[in-house]
Amino acid sequence: MRLNFGHRACQCQLPGQAVVKPQACAAHAPPELPKVAQMSERVTRVLGRNPSPFALTGTNLYLVGTGEARILVDVGEGKPGVLQDLLQTMEEQGCKRLSQVVITHWHFDHIGGVPELLRHFGNLVVRKFMPKEGTAAGESTDFWDPKELLSRLDVQELVDLEELRCEGATLRVLFTPGHANDHVCLFLEEEQALFTGDNVLGWGTGTFQDLQPYMRSLKRMADQAPEVLYPAHGPVVAGALESAAWLKMYITHREERIQQVEEELRKEAGLDLIELVKRVYKAQPDVLRSATLFRGACFNTQHVLDFLYKEGCLQNQGNGFVWEPKTRSENASRL
Repeated sequence: MRLNFGHRACQCQLPGQAVVKPQACAAHAPPELPKVAQMSERVTRVLGRNPSPFALTGTNLYLVGTGEARILVDVGEGKPGVLQDLLQTMEEQGCKRLSQVVITHWHFDHIGGVPELLRHFGNLVVRKFMPKEGTAAGESTDFWDPKELLSRLDVQELVDLEELRCEGATLRVLFTPGHANDHVCLFLEEEQALFTGDNVLGWGTGTFQDLQPYMRSLKRMADQAPEVLYPAHGPVVAGALESAAWLKMYITHREERIQQVEEELRKEAGLDLIELVKRVYKAQPDVLRSATLFRGACFNTQHVLDFLYKEGCLQNQGNGFVWEPKTRSENASRL
């Protein structure tokens, strides 16, 4: 998971609010979350104990179901104490085993804890979407390369629209690439709830690898009309209107960023990435002051440029970029 700028607005989830502004809140950090919290009759969140500017309060692990065998969504990094929290939760709730472990995507803070689980539980069914081009293909693996770990795991491939079942829970798999090329969300039928992985966080906005599939995925997620959002980072978003507003904010936010980049390039040809980011984010001084947030802004802006280049609206000029006066309407319909 890689964090972008922005904050969860205090009033971001007022019923009927059409658009949520992630930077509208005076609070500059997500709320603290308990190590373990029962979110509903069939969903318990276990915190991954890996807080950082990138992972917010840490990775959220979700124990799903009501019976003796349940599904675990994401596993965190294997930080000390997390397995003990999970085991204690399972014992208290009468859960004796994990029927399967579902990984939303390949990033280390979601799959890194698998070896510890295997050492404790022995045989364990690990599920992940396996894209035909290969996990992490075309993505940066400078921080961590999943190939070595995946080579040691007997991963059972997830299939789009597959239903995963355990007592009290039915999870429908939705292939939603964008944040990562193997990213999936899970729709919990019994609650009309969506496990959003890193495509949508519970606080602020995140990053993505490819804007075209990411926008399609966000719209597919919104089309499910979820009544609850269970993000992999940050607090839960509860309520149908609140969930719709949060998803709409994510879509609108990206559309606005595309428009802002386009406007700046129309004003002046040949801007390089750094200067472009300074202009696009000029209204957000916290981003410009923070090296971490500025890198995230550069990361996302580069992907907006890649998007516009694929749309045929952009040309490179040395280290800068030149806008091509061409409508995107014919291409936008394919998003």
